[in-house]
Amino acid sequence: MRSRRSLLRTGGLAAVGTLGGLVALPSPPEATPMDQTAEAAALPDAVAGWTDDRITRETETPIARYQYRATAADPDRTDRETFVATSPINVVLLPNAETDAAGLESVLQVLEAEGWLRDPDEYTRYAWDRTEGRFVRQQATAAESYFGASGRFHVRCWSFEGTVSMQVHEDSAARPKHDVISYDRGREPIAAAFDAAGWDVSPSAIDLDNDQSDHDGLATVITEAP
Repeated sequence: MRSRRSLLRTGGLAAVGTLGGLVALPSPPEATPMDQTAEAAALPDAVAGWTDDRITRETETPIARYQYRATAADPDRTDRETFVATSPINVVLLPNAETDAAGLESVLQVLEAEGWLRDPDEYTRYAWDRTEGRFVRQQATAAESYFGASGRFHVRCWSFEGTVSMQVHEDSAARPKHDVISYDRGREPIAAAFDAAGWDVSPSAIDLDNDQSDHDGLATVITEAP
């Protein structure tokens, strides 16, 4: 029987073909089983101070607690009144990298090895960067297919001060109406992929006080091994 991921990728390829083959997609490698359980690892010292209590403000840590939608076509990115929170950050990653750009690249490389595709078709979303005092557009994105014709897992990432905030969710099929159908199930393939790549996974480690739908407000912490 074909796996759910195989069907998702097939659906994505079919959508591309329907649009006239504008995008040529490579054949993805064999993916880590989504239901593979990652053994819980001890939390790194870097987040020790983030686990004592709920994190209720985005000035407390480099973590972006939410992704946001702009309410204006050309928003003032320093004005919090022009943005609305849409989805919770539910995974926090700590890569071994000297720059934020390099950290994001190491995260995307793990997803690419799983057959995920960069820069899929998606909406524009933002996260609050406390050091700049402004909202920043998604810096790295990936999904199981470009268009999600049959549904897909999808992530948006931001890296502030060496900490990658990831919003991961499961999308419904693109038609008749695209929607997020699960935040909780989105964390499962991420944990499995990074565990298989040798990163340490600590489920439900940080309370970001951002519970919504089937998300409990707790973020999984994933740390690149030394």
